[in-house]
Amino acid sequence: MKTTNLFWLFSLVLIVICTIIPIGADFLSMELPEFIIRGTGIIDLAALLVLAYTTVKRLKGKK
Repeated sequence: MKTTNLFWLFSLVLIVICTIIPIGADFLSMELPEFIIRGTGIIDLAALLVLAYTTVKRLKGKK
């Protein structure tokens, strides 16, 4: 597997995990500390940047 594909897959998995944490806490009626919410948000933004970059590289590679 290419490195680009691995980064793309890893960023997708990371986005899913960062989305499930707050939704799961809300579903279980748990109050998460502010630093966990902000931390998952920052990780989510970083993963979105990696996802966008690798998606563009993958699309350019197919042409």
